[in-house]
Amino acid sequence: MKSVDVVIPVYDGLDETRACLESVLQTVDREWARLVVIDDCSPNPDISTYLRTVAQEYPEVVLERNTQNLGFVATANRGITLDSSRDVLLLNSDVEVSGDWLAQIQANAYSADRIGSVTPFSNNATICSFPNFCKDNALLFGLEYPDLAAYFPHLFDTGDCVDVPTGVGFCMYMRRECINEVGVFNEERFGRGYGEENDWCQRALAAGWRNVHMAGCFVYHKGGVSFGASQKPAVARAMEILDETYPSYHQDIQAYIAEDPARSYRMKALLSIFAGVRRPKIALVSHSLGGGAQQHVNELSSLYRERALFLQITPESDGHSVRLSVLDDGNCLQDGLYFDIDTDYEMLVDVLRQLGIGRLHFHHTMGLHPRFWGLAADVECPFDLTVHDYYLVNGNPTLTDARADYVNEELPDFDQRCAQHYPLPPGVDAGHWRESQRPLVEGADRVIFPSEDCRRRFCSYFDVRNSVVVHHPDPPAADDYPDVRWQFSGGRPLKVLVLGALSREKGADTLDRVAAMTPGEKAEFHLLGYAYRALGSSVVTHGPYDNDAVDTLIADIEPDVIWLPARWPETYSYTLSIALRLGLPVVVPDLGAFAERVAGRAYSAVQPWDNSVEQWGRFWAGVCDKRCLPAATVDANAARTHSIERDFYEDTYLEPIPARVGELADDLVELLERHYSPGVQQLSRAERILAWLWRISRSKWVARLVSLVPFRLQRALKRRLSVRPMHDIVRDQ
Repeated sequence: MKSVDVVIPVYDGLDETRACLESVLQTVDREWARLVVIDDCSPNPDISTYLRTVAQEYPEVVLERNTQNLGFVATANRGITLDSSRDVLLLNSDVEVSGDWLAQIQANAYSADRIGSVTPFSNNATICSFPNFCKDNALLFGLEYPDLAAYFPHLFDTGDCVDVPTGVGFCMYMRRECINEVGVFNEERFGRGYGEENDWCQRALAAGWRNVHMAGCFVYHKGGVSFGASQKPAVARAMEILDETYPSYHQDIQAYIAEDPARSYRMKALLSIFAGVRRPKIALVSHSLGGGAQQHVNELSSLYRERALFLQITPESDGHSVRLSVLDDGNCLQDGLYFDIDTDYEMLVDVLRQLGIGRLHFHHTMGLHPRFWGLAADVECPFDLTVHDYYLVNGNPTLTDARADYVNEELPDFDQRCAQHYPLPPGVDAGHWRESQRPLVEGADRVIFPSEDCRRRFCSYFDVRNSVVVHHPDPPAADDYPDVRWQFSGGRPLKVLVLGALSREKGADTLDRVAAMTPGEKAEFHLLGYAYRALGSSVVTHGPYDNDAVDTLIADIEPDVIWLPARWPETYSYTLSIALRLGLPVVVPDLGAFAERVAGRAYSAVQPWDNSVEQWGRFWAGVCDKRCLPAATVDANAARTHSIERDFYEDTYLEPIPARVGELADDLVELLERHYSPGVQQLSRAERILAWLWRISRSKWVARLVSLVPFRLQRALKRRLSVRPMHDIVRDQ
């Protein structure tokens, strides 16, 4: 074995340094590997004390100390030049290692001639990151680091590597022959750190050496411990220097990202780890339009992160192909698989079986191929159905007419009026439509409704044999919502806030017209989100938001009341959940789940959903004049004829799903390579056109022209250009 110095510069982060050194000391073979620790004049005396203790306990450890802080580059060079006969493994002090990591990395370094540097997989390693490429990741599925790392050497052989434009310095093996030829890091140009390993790797390439990223090793990297707030300026300056020195450097990096040659290794690892973990495994089936259904899917993945594993199946091309994604902690991972249902359906079934899927859970069927109604039987597992809207009733998810107003189900022309807004396929009437959906509804092991109102409406069309009524598990539990306080006492305009992506059904037009007729000195109307069209100047539109930031954004707006002007029977409403969680007064329609969710809650006014603009104007004028909301008009228990199973997600949801270990056959893994989807999803040309159209439609004059185009044509154009949620298109700009 070639002798190696594991060089660890240390500046700050006592806990991280302790974890790093302990993991190295437990795993390296001291017959050929030596630990070199350099204290870069740490400002934390506890670190210096700890390092001296380690050196006393392990005499073979080489401890050096800079008399003044030199920065990472000079400190690393001190370790690299300590012994000119040994290879170097440069390791950040916030990295943890396990198993035979060093032997595995060295074996790859000598698996071919002229390999100058080797970088393994890590959770936080830019182009060597796993599972998400070029991202800082949490450890997959909440696994402990050694358990996760143990998969990689079993999945990949020595020499399973790809060439990269640069190694990544958090854990980078450097062969001594290459160091002797290329030199050490450039202290003069890269100062205290960042960019030094990129520069070194570019020099190695110019000298005919290779930089490789190996698949068979995974190390943990916390990241950002030593540099803290100075990190971003240091990175920006380093990138400028690299551009000046190597004009093609960033072009090479972008070409590598676009080609993504390590994708097949990441996908094999991701699927194999998914199969190998013994937990209940559920495939969630939904549409690709985002919204509440996707939020609930993400919510389940987050809620059960350490108890179950989830896949998601969504239409990619309506009725033709689907994307299979792995969910982790509430997010779809970047890498996925595509299947054409006409030609690849049996392969999809094989993948689900071999991964160990124990249950399917349908959340929506819009855009799916009809074969999916039999998917659970083909995979040989039970399935659940959660009802998020009324698409299964007659193809109209919102039960609204051409004006986007709710259609009373008791009307004799109910289905015909719904079809004016959401036409059924040619030759299919509502009766045939419901019959085609019946096997899915009535064959489900459990049909889950997020509100009693939803269950009551839905069950008038289908025979539901095992219904469960349970609110979505968005925290906190209903009983833990804070008390509501009314703060508006006059002397200024009432501040009314509407949340979300407002379609016509969600009241965009109502908001616009009511705001336009209300004097500004009486009330201000704000929209945190965006509408399907540009709204007038009487509405202050704040633009799209991320759920993680919504609380802060609402606090900045300081609303007096949240208004939900929906005109369809929403089955749950996550925007209402935000208001309840923040303890804000609300005004909701007497339609759908709203009334039952606010029953008995203070400062929660329930109003007729079909109020005219004039009636809404009088309502808000009354609130401003009286400086209070009217008393509740709905009995606290009027809508609750079916018990809410409050502990369903905590105690019952996973109960019937067995924990399984799957195993992917090698021949299937090879076949799947042609089904890999891009790891980094960017806007398509059509989506860029859609984003441009959206931007220009916000202007006053264009908005007027757009308003002359029938809404059905607007919707058809959007879906032709992209099936992704509009807020994804907007955010990517």
